[in-house]
Amino acid sequence: IKDRLIKDLEGMVRALDLRKTVLTANGELEILKGIDLEIKASESVALVGPSGSGRTTLLSLLAGLDTATSGRIYLGSDEITAMDEEHRAIVRGRIVGFIFQSFQLLSSLSALENVMVPLELKHSPNAKSIALQLMEKVGLAHRYSHYPSKLSGGEQQRVAIARALAPKPKILLMDEPFVSLDQPTAESLYSVLMKYWQKNPITIILITHNLKEAILLGDRIIFFSKRPASVVYDHKIKSKTEGLSIDNTEIQNEYDHLNKRFPSLLKGLV
Repeated sequence: IKDRLIKDLEGMVRALDLRKTVLTANGELEILKGIDLEIKASESVALVGPSGSGRTTLLSLLAGLDTATSGRIYLGSDEITAMDEEHRAIVRGRIVGFIFQSFQLLSSLSALENVMVPLELKHSPNAKSIALQLMEKVGLAHRYSHYPSKLSGGEQQRVAIARALAPKPKILLMDEPFVSLDQPTAESLYSVLMKYWQKNPITIILITHNLKEAILLGDRIIFFSKRPASVVYDHKIKSKTEGLSIDNTEIQNEYDHLNKRFPSLLKGLV
């Protein structure tokens, strides 16, 4: 029982009365206003809201890449808001994976070498073999020696996904990772991620403007107000059949339900 409780706690994410204010030339700018979140281990949560509402700032705070003005953040049992940068980096390296909108691949390294980076930082003795297995899972085994400049946008994002998953994170943070991709490419990556999650349950926090994408990939959707961001509504998605596509009837029905029940909310946020 103790081992199970520890495992359940490892992937949990909590934010308590989280606030972020920055100083600008025009004075203080409030970005986040009293955010309270609790995301269970192995739960997938989509964050939906208008551009500039502060969701990327929130993700950076949850990853320990930025510091809050006030409030507390827990990743598992670790209160990262009580840590200095060095200790936040240790926790982040141990349990957090990050997939960015802009790929963030190292141009001087091959696709395989990019995937190996987090493994080598953790001194994994099997970095190359693990990276090759992940390249195969994301459908890029035949492109492992290519450099980012020789890969398409979809291929670069596959490499970024493999890199994020390489160290087996407990928590995966994704900042609009599909927004710059065409629909067929995005759908192929949905499939890659869903297949991985079915076999390797991890906690997912996804920023997206695409409500159908949020329904497809999420267990919950949290809607945010415009800046300063606060939580407007926390919606639990009905159970879905495995292996759905974004245009499936189940996804459309949930989309229509939200649109009908909260038309003003969706008009203002999506």
